[in-house]
Amino acid sequence: MRNIGGELELKFSNVESYFTDSGRSSLRFFLRTSINKNKKYLLPDFFCEVIERIFIDENIEYSFYKIDNKLLFDERELLNKDFDVLYVINYFGMQTSIESSVLKNKIIIEDNVFFHNFENVLKYKHWFAFNSFRKVSQLSGGSLIKTNLDLDEDLISNKNAPFVKVKNVAKNIKYEYLNNTLFTEQEYLDKLKEAEDDLDKQKNIFNIDNGLISNLISMDINIQQIIRKRRFEILYSLFPQECINKKPSYYSFFILLVKNRNKLREKLMRDNIYLPIHWPKSSVSNELYNKIISIPLFEIYTKQEFLYLIEKIKGAL
Repeated sequence: MRNIGGELELKFSNVESYFTDSGRSSLRFFLRTSINKNKKYLLPDFFCEVIERIFIDENIEYSFYKIDNKLLFDERELLNKDFDVLYVINYFGMQTSIESSVLKNKIIIEDNVFFHNFENVLKYKHWFAFNSFRKVSQLSGGSLIKTNLDLDEDLISNKNAPFVKVKNVAKNIKYEYLNNTLFTEQEYLDKLKEAEDDLDKQKNIFNIDNGLISNLISMDINIQQIIRKRRFEILYSLFPQECINKKPSYYSFFILLVKNRNKLREKLMRDNIYLPIHWPKSSVSNELYNKIISIPLFEIYTKQEFLYLIEKIKGAL
């Protein structure tokens, strides 16, 4: 029998954790560390175009590997590529598995922007991973980094990112507009554009805002995931063939692969339904850019709103 009482024990981990203001800053943080010198990167050909902009900004050499319409890739292709760092996106809450023989002593970056939390599940020897809280929650910013590499924490400023404050104001304007008929939709859109412009121009790496930390602590992730999982299951029962993120381990979006994506989106907009596209464009060709649309599973939407969304999607397909 173990001793009971006193200070609670904690198992030591070789994983370091950091916070930044955004997923973009987390990626810049890694690219600016000394461990990154003269490294060649291999990127997936389906990704957010912001990633490529950051690689260009930081003067990093990169090439691409192919992602198919099931969000998978052929590991044999990687064996014929010249790279030091493999960039892997765990698309829409699904965990990507890679054989250790492919990686050998390569560094792996796991892009977990569709996860709230994550671990080094596959025990990669040289591992850097980050998320983006604003992609999967109501938060205006914030990103968690986990790594077993020795990195320079001084690259992260203790100041707050300007875009977060502006984004918070934009979100509050939207809340008041939708719930109390204060402000106008255009006022919300103008403030949102200001925040996004600030983020796009930002090159510095900032720390996470204290207000965001407070909101993170107050989140009930278990209840959140129960609701989102149930909604995912409802959608999957209706659209099993069109769904391409069939087995997520974290729920945020249900991803549809459809031929006439833009027409579907236009029809839904007429009913005040604005579904996001991950991602609309890139410098490299992949049919996914033109064929997928994301259905949010977020608990902020009521049951009635979710059922309304389903009916409109069924009618538009």
